[in-house]
Amino acid sequence: MRRPNGTGSVTKMPGNRRKPYAVRIPARDRKGRVVQKYLSFHTTQKEAWAALEAYQAQLAAGGAPAPDDIGVTLAQVYELWSTRKYAKAGKASIVSYRASWRRVSRFGAMPVRNIGIDQWQSVIDADEQNGASKSTVNNDLTLMRALSMYALERDWISKDYTQFVKLPEIGAKYEKGAFTRIEVEKLSRMAVDGIPGADAALVLCYTGFRINEFLTLTSFSYDDKTHTLTGGSKTAAGKNRVVPIHPKIQPYIDKWIAEGHDTIYTRKGKALSSASFRKTIFAPLMEKLEKPSATPHWCRHTFASMLHAAGADELNIKRLMGHADENVTEHYTHTDLDALTKTILMIA
Repeated sequence: MRRPNGTGSVTKMPGNRRKPYAVRIPARDRKGRVVQKYLSFHTTQKEAWAALEAYQAQLAAGGAPAPDDIGVTLAQVYELWSTRKYAKAGKASIVSYRASWRRVSRFGAMPVRNIGIDQWQSVIDADEQNGASKSTVNNDLTLMRALSMYALERDWISKDYTQFVKLPEIGAKYEKGAFTRIEVEKLSRMAVDGIPGADAALVLCYTGFRINEFLTLTSFSYDDKTHTLTGGSKTAAGKNRVVPIHPKIQPYIDKWIAEGHDTIYTRKGKALSSASFRKTIFAPLMEKLEKPSATPHWCRHTFASMLHAAGADELNIKRLMGHADENVTEHYTHTDLDALTKTILMIA
């Protein structure tokens, strides 16, 4: 079957192929030369001609990508999408997206229109086989959906297959929990006895800071007049939030400040990374506390639990935790600080 020049063709590929019949479309390369780009592959010649006719009908109706867009690869989609996305995304989000791209990029050289449910699903299946965490799997799917939507909006694909991807049943990588009042008191006694890391764990339980927030606090984070720490990250509401110091942890804050290091909490005078703190300080401490499955984030949950148990006002809890709320103001007045201090003191 012959078609008018410039409207595409069907050709049989050499070798023993499951889908030997290829649909080709004329397009121009970057230098303006006319080249043949593959549109799709089919089992029979009849299916191939039908696909070409359907494409031409879509193209005429404005519902198919132009011939020059047929060969847009997934890597090109990622490059274009990430250039715009990363200009406004936070550092943590960019790190997460780049990590996901390393797993998704196995299909980077493929034309995005040729990537279907089987390819997208294989990324998630590989995550499951490799023992990836639930958050990793979700991050990978988020990236795939973003890239697919970017391509769909530009008519480089006609269907978003990522909506059909099935997620595996994966539990949380770490057990979520909080320390009991008895365990908090035990941490307090361990801190008094000088058990390494007990003072830090206790401060985390009485401030609600995330581990990375805590480890980046400096002497400038502390106000000795109001006895507050200012720090935080992750969200707009969480940044630069003010947390009054509970009397139970004041001695440890005073001690660390007096040491005069770059960060408030150090090991042998040097700042710690989150990974180092977890491995060399927190994990051994939890063995002594007989809570080996606990993570530093348990301290944050403990802080929230103690505030709720004490009957603290929900708005003040959100302010202390750094949770977004339409009623939370960007600036703290003296009245706000008084209220937060009273809230902290509600904890025994």
